[in-house]
Order: sequence, then C-alpha cells, then structure tokens
Amino acid sequence: MSWDVSILKFSQPYAAIEEIPDDETPLPLGSQQHVHSAVTKHFPGTNWSDAAWGIFDSPFGSIEFNLGKDDPASSMMLHVRASNEIVAPIIRLCLEEGWNALDCSTGELLEAADDPTAGLEGWRAYRDRVIGES
Repeated sequence: MSWDVSILKFSQPYAAIEEIPDDETPLPLGSQQHVHSAVTKHFPGTNWSDAAWGIFDSPFGSIEFNLGKDDPASSMMLHVRASNEIVAPIIRLCLEEGWNALDCSTGELLEAADDPTAGLEGWRAYRDRVIGES
C-alpha cells in the first residue's frame, strides 16, 4: 500500500483538475532517459536498473517511480511510502519539468494545493490504522 501520485504533462499549467478541459490530451513527459535524469536530479541514487521502474530509498522514505515501457514516456505513477519531507522535491521536480502531480487520494494538483501533504498524511493515518499503530 502506498500514497499514489500521477505525473502528467499538459499543454498549459493548470491550478486545479477542474480547469482541465475534457478535450485536453496529456503530452509526453519526455524520453525515458530524460525522465530518469530529471528524477535522479531531485532524488539522487534512484535505481533505474529496470528502465520502467525506478526505486528511491532515503532516510525519510521511499518512492517507486512506475514509468512504464513507452518511450517517450506518456506518464509516471509514484508509489510513495515516506514522511512529509518527500513532497517538496516532488513539487520541485514537477515545476522544473513543467509536469503536474495529481494526488490520487485528494484529486488535487500538488503544486497548486493549499496543503500538498494532506494526501500523504491521510495515507499514513490509514496505514497506521490498518496495521494497528497509533
């Protein structure tokens, strides 16, 4: 179980999912090599031994970057198991690359959210209930 964030690129910046027109089609994120480099810049040491699935481990948690096999990459799903410190570099990555980070639990774009850590905090609370921790 993880907190999931979908990374997409649109033709223009949007502040909310509701602003995205029904006929908007996501653009490619870039080549797999470009995406690997961009991710590794913000998450040093990410293991890309499987080009479709990067793994980042750090003292504040982990992210699995599910890129898929398409080249250029059409999107990327992040499976996050970490503390709130992981959110800022996700946002920096997206802002630098012109990507959007959709919090799959709140339906908000992280880079425009009032509280971009809300979905992660909700996931951790749920996880702790499920495994019996308080």
